Amino acid sequence: MSRKLPQIQLDKRSSQAIRAGHPWVWPDAIEHLKRVPPLGAEVELVDSVGSFLGRGLMDSGQGPAVRIFSRDERDPPLRKLLFRRVAAARMLRARLLDQTTDAFRLLHGEGDELPGLVVDRYGPVLVLRPDGTLWNRWLDPIVEALCSEGGPGTESILLKPRDGESRVLWGSEPPAELLVREEGRRYLVRPGQGQKTGFFLDQRPTRDTVQRLVQPGDRCLNLFSFTGGFSIAMALGGATEVTSVDLSKSILDDCRAQFPANGLDPSAHTFVAADIFEWLPAQGQRAKGSRYDLVVCDPPAMARKRSQVEKARGAYRRLHTGLAPLLKKGGLLVTCSCTARLGADELLEDARRGLREGGRRVRRVVYTGGAGGDHPVAPGFEQGHYLSCLVLVLD
Repeated sequence: MSRKLPQIQLDKRSSQAIRAGHPWVWPDAIEHLKRVPPLGAEVELVDSVGSFLGRGLMDSGQGPAVRIFSRDERDPPLRKLLFRRVAAARMLRARLLDQTTDAFRLLHGEGDELPGLVVDRYGPVLVLRPDGTLWNRWLDPIVEALCSEGGPGTESILLKPRDGESRVLWGSEPPAELLVREEGRRYLVRPGQGQKTGFFLDQRPTRDTVQRLVQPGDRCLNLFSFTGGFSIAMALGGATEVTSVDLSKSILDDCRAQFPANGLDPSAHTFVAADIFEWLPAQGQRAKGSRYDLVVCDPPAMARKRSQVEKARGAYRRLHTGLAPLLKKGGLLVTCSCTARLGADELLEDARRGLREGGRRVRRVVYTGGAGGDHPVAPGFEQGHYLSCLVLVLD
């Protein structure tokens, strides 16, 4: 690089972590820094003897102090590197995804070497969701890179901050609702609205698995259904009846609308607006003949801080205790956790304990999965494995 960047020297432990692939620098790892560069500024990282480690962007320091986007001294400045990163991400998705799938994650932050920057595609609409504000000063070159290298057919680029309303960065105002395709399923989504960027794109592989597992005539239950991603997979798999349960009635209206979009009759299925932690115990007295063949339990993240983890694990156990009476003998439970500090091992332990308290036993684990390949994880970055999904066979 021809221009001089602010240089930050790191301690030995953090230098080793970065060389192993970790993309974050914590504030206490910085050994020498006379003046703190502004938020979003490019900086160069060196070890205790001045050897190059990488380049990154300054963050607020409330979490990581620096997020690393390059480990190669030959890389161009970020403004130019953005084009290379977007092109590489697009070509990877072309390899990974069915050509008919037009709803997927185009950029997955740390996994695509643009840490903290998420971009999801919904047909002709791209939705940016930065983690914090470190990318704000780079929005113009990001839009240029997406228009140039993000793939054909883009009509709108939206910015969806974590706090605040979405706004158009480029192109036309998108329609309030779009019909997108995913592995043969069709979903109505509202880009830039609701949770995440409008849909839970990371659950695509588990939706595929659920659709394959359902057999014609099955009765299925989808807990924390949101707008019905798993409900549609169940119905297309041949389920005679799908019961979708979520706290929000308006969300369930959206869930119901997914059925005719897939050529399915919503009147054959059930939609329940309820607090699931209260609804489950009341269902425990169901007659054995009306139990479900397959249940999906996909709650929202229950812990944002380490101090909340034990409380979250208690909530997972209560969920499994409550749903235990609802599954047939030999039934399948698809249980998921998007709480980053709880991996598949902890999820299985909590599921087994909760089910045991409900009088059931896990006989087999037949599937272990996570987010799809369009959500890649950087090596050495365990935090990137935030989603765990298990399919359990109950006694």
